[in-house]
Amino acid sequence: MDKLKMNVLTFLFVLTACFQNGWSQEGYTIVTRDLESWSSVGLRFKPNKKFSLQYEQGLRLNHNSTIVDQLLSDLSMKIRPVKYLEFGAGFRYIKDRGGNDLFDNDFRFNFDAAVRHKVDRFSFKYRLRYQNRNELGLSRAEGDNHKQYLRFKVGVNYNIKDWKLDPNLSAEIFRNLDGTNGGFDNLRFTLGSAYDFKKFGKLGFYYRIERELGVTYPKTTSILGLNYVYTIKTKKKDEK
Repeated sequence: MDKLKMNVLTFLFVLTACFQNGWSQEGYTIVTRDLESWSSVGLRFKPNKKFSLQYEQGLRLNHNSTIVDQLLSDLSMKIRPVKYLEFGAGFRYIKDRGGNDLFDNDFRFNFDAAVRHKVDRFSFKYRLRYQNRNELGLSRAEGDNHKQYLRFKVGVNYNIKDWKLDPNLSAEIFRNLDGTNGGFDNLRFTLGSAYDFKKFGKLGFYYRIERELGVTYPKTTSILGLNYVYTIKTKKKDEK
């Protein structure tokens, strides 16, 4: 009986280790769980309610938030021609740590279309994004393949009376447009909030879970996020 208990405990220990750290197969380890940290600092120019331009610097850490994974430089713009409709475009330069621990130089651009509406204290947003990413300095003949995605995101914000940390929740699914391996390959859930310091910018924070789809050993990544944005607004004539 003691031997049976020992075998069961050993099996449970090995099973737990596999789910927490990864699967070992044919001499290498497949990581199935990780904790990442994403942070960014941004400056937004908003001359009116219909247009905004933003520059942002970001840092992402992986391997339990101990190793620099990506350095990001973002430039984006948003236009709201009417109250419920929004269009956007973004351009991102990425220094991405590859499998050889050397940083590649990538470029990504995206185009967005979003619809907003409110129901009582709830604010809903539905966004469709097309994005295209490739490695700079590398031709298609040398192995550079443009990674194209369609991403659909649904978000909701709840306005709590006399409370400055309104919660927001979103879900997003990624559709790979690759002709060979196309399909839904990533699912993302985010819960967060933000505190507006009025004249001193806005500080946002969130917890995010990403789950791979369509693979034998899907990876689940937990992400702790922190971002700060300072907004420059043009003063109205009566405020000058």
